[in-house]
Amino acid sequence: MTEENAAAIPTERLLDALEVAIVVFDQEGRILHANRRAREDLGVLGDPLEYGESLFTHPFDLLDEHGLPLVASEIPSVRTLRTGETLTGFVMGVRSDESPGTVWLTVSTQPLRDDDGTMTGVICSFFDTTPQRRTQEALRASEERFRVIAESAADVVYRFTVGDAAHFDYVNPAVEHQLGYSPQEFYDDPSLIVRVTHEDDVGAVLTLGSEGVDDVRSLQLRMVRRDGTQIWTEHKVVPLRNSSGEVIAATGIARDVTALKVKEAMLSHRALHDALTGLPNRVLLLDRLEAGLARIRRHRSYLAVLYLDLDRFKTVNDNLGHQIGDRLLQVVAQRVQQTLRPSDSVARLGGDEFAAVLADLHDPSEAQQVAERLLAAIAEPIAFDDSNSLVSTVSIGIAGTDDGDATAGELLRRADFAMYTAKDRGRSRVEWYEQPDR
Repeated sequence: MTEENAAAIPTERLLDALEVAIVVFDQEGRILHANRRAREDLGVLGDPLEYGESLFTHPFDLLDEHGLPLVASEIPSVRTLRTGETLTGFVMGVRSDESPGTVWLTVSTQPLRDDDGTMTGVICSFFDTTPQRRTQEALRASEERFRVIAESAADVVYRFTVGDAAHFDYVNPAVEHQLGYSPQEFYDDPSLIVRVTHEDDVGAVLTLGSEGVDDVRSLQLRMVRRDGTQIWTEHKVVPLRNSSGEVIAATGIARDVTALKVKEAMLSHRALHDALTGLPNRVLLLDRLEAGLARIRRHRSYLAVLYLDLDRFKTVNDNLGHQIGDRLLQVVAQRVQQTLRPSDSVARLGGDEFAAVLADLHDPSEAQQVAERLLAAIAEPIAFDDSNSLVSTVSIGIAGTDDGDATAGELLRRADFAMYTAKDRGRSRVEWYEQPDR
């Protein structure tokens, strides 16, 4: 298009083609020109805009960006006419009886001057930013609701930025009750989260900080309080993404589940241990026996199972009572544990029957020596008070293997059979399932 053709296009048509509301005022504040967009957007605030009238004589109120009444001298067009300054990004609210809610405008002004520089008016452009403003207000309201809920939550609520410089953007006050550190301490020192994490869980925390999570993730982390005590925390972490779908942050909730973990541990212990003696039960012993057999299949060594049964235990219960019988079982359990190596396993199988797994032996003679020490240890008198004591003996059966050819259950049955052989041959003795060459 040539300059002549461009000059031939009426200015009014050019302004009407713009999607920005443009209003030109003279020095008296009267409207000299309003383009199509201005007539459509600003006209809804009152009567249709007419040239020669003042835009600001319409029945509406003007507000500053904080929602307070805007004084007349600070109205953008008036201010530019008064001072000659150019304004950009001036936020102004318009409230009218004919328009629901407040219309928010971002205003820019430019002085209009003649050839000698005398200001003859002002050009104003108005951008309707009501949708953006309402979105921001809704976001602020949402954030405020989140803050109120988070500030009063008993669980720790947090949000952190992901990346090489991972850091907390928000931590609620509950963290001080849970870990003994204030939110500000986590803001000031991003490495604090690593220091309060158990060393075995630090890797998981570092990965969270550098990569975040791709989806909602639950995990348990051991944390160390300021006073040095360890707690278990359960976290639910949710990713936060940018417009490109990249994970840039994450938000999470952490709950102290130490009491639950302790209860789980107690239930697990009860499921695998004898309540009277505290020793492992048959289930746990068989598991450890299977592990021992798996080792000797890989690395040749000798393993032995000892099956112990107290002699004449029913007589003790019948004549002295179950309280003495229970005490006898507890003392026997202690003596067996004290006689065996820390690496050996011992269990109460039920009643007056015990079993021990001796792993990593060099030959059968070592198992024989342990069994004989057990005979002697259990036969020591047991004092129940200053004047009464009891002597109990035990019959022991042994089954061994150096190739792991038998299952755990089979090896335990062999030792049980050998124990009954010891009973038949007079009690208080050791018998082998198959007498080894010694």
